[in-house]
Amino acid sequence: MLYKTSRRISQYRQRTKFVKMTPFEMSKLHLLSGSLTRPWSESEYKNLLATDTIRFFYVENAFLVGRLVGSDAEILNVIVHPKYRRLGKARYLIGKFEAEAKSVGSSRCFLEVAESNNSANTLYNDLGYFKVGQRKNYYEFVDGRKDNASILAKEI
Repeated sequence: MLYKTSRRISQYRQRTKFVKMTPFEMSKLHLLSGSLTRPWSESEYKNLLATDTIRFFYVENAFLVGRLVGSDAEILNVIVHPKYRRLGKARYLIGKFEAEAKSVGSSRCFLEVAESNNSANTLYNDLGYFKVGQRKNYYEFVDGRKDNASILAKEI
C-alpha cells in the first residue's frame, strides 16, 4: 500500500547526507534530542550493535534502531536532533527500515509511542500505522511524570 509520503521521501533522498554513527555519537544525539525519557547509554547502543536481529539506519543528525524477528519488525527508537525535525528525516528512516524488514520476510511492523507525543503520533498515522494496544504508565519521564504507550502496527 502506498501512502502520500512517497514523494516526500524521494525529495528527502535527493538531499540526504548519509553518515555512520558510533555508539558514543548515538548516545550523545539521544541526549541532545530532548527525549523526555532516559536516553540510552553508549554501552546500550554498543550491545545493540552486537545483536544480529537489530538494524540501525543513519542520516545526518538522525538515526533509527529496529529489530527484525521472523514475520515481525519493531521500531525501537527514532532519534532526530531538535534543530533538524520536520525535514523528513524520521519519515525517510522509517521507510528504509520498513523496506529492509519486508526484504527479509517481515509482514508487520510494530512500535510504541507515548500518547502525549503528538508529532510522532501524527507522523506514524500519516505513514499508515494504527493503534492495536496500550501499555498503561509505560513511560516514566525524567521529571517523574508517567504516560501511556500506544502500541501501533502496520502491514508492510
